[in-house]
Amino acid sequence: MTNYPTVLWDLDGTIVNSSPGVFDSFRKTFETLGLPVLTDEQMLPFMGPPLTITFKSLGFDDDLVQECLRTYRDFYLNHGGALNAHIYDGVLETLNKSQQAGIINSLATSKAEVGTKLVGDHFDFLKYFDVLGTASNDEKRNTKGKVITFAIEELKKINANLDNLILIGDRIHDVEGAREHGIKVCLVKWGFGNEAEWGKADYLVESAEELQDLLGI
Repeated sequence: MTNYPTVLWDLDGTIVNSSPGVFDSFRKTFETLGLPVLTDEQMLPFMGPPLTITFKSLGFDDDLVQECLRTYRDFYLNHGGALNAHIYDGVLETLNKSQQAGIINSLATSKAEVGTKLVGDHFDFLKYFDVLGTASNDEKRNTKGKVITFAIEELKKINANLDNLILIGDRIHDVEGAREHGIKVCLVKWGFGNEAEWGKADYLVESAEELQDLLGI
């Protein structure tokens, strides 16, 4: 018997290492708009938060934020950025095992629906999910808390067991979103988090095998 009947999954940093394409799309956005180009290390904090929050954190006004969003999305969605990524070792096997064990799997990602489906179709992992809890394409549903709210609403529609939910993620945003809903959270060490963030989680795993043990599959 599995430990959790229903599991929420973050995407970037948990299932997919999307940083090559994300960083490249940020660089091309900055270059196109004549803005200072940051290093990969400087862009590490960009992995996790919604794009709007990231651009605002750079001190950009609303008009420039919107221009950045349009430019970034063009590079990311239309010029190969989304597919410049790779799946973390053992994660698809874990998703397959969880599905075979009868677990209801839902995404809970701040990546917009269009980008999620683009990446999911390319790497063929959407088949493991009963619910696609994503950010909305219009940015109105973009925080982790809002995404989890949406995922839970969709899970209720399929009568999923929500008594013992857990979120699998990699960043502090996953912890904060989970806490908003009173659910447990496990952070994976192969993503973009750090020790301070890991310390906020209920569970911490270093490998897909450890994650499988936690889920009881």
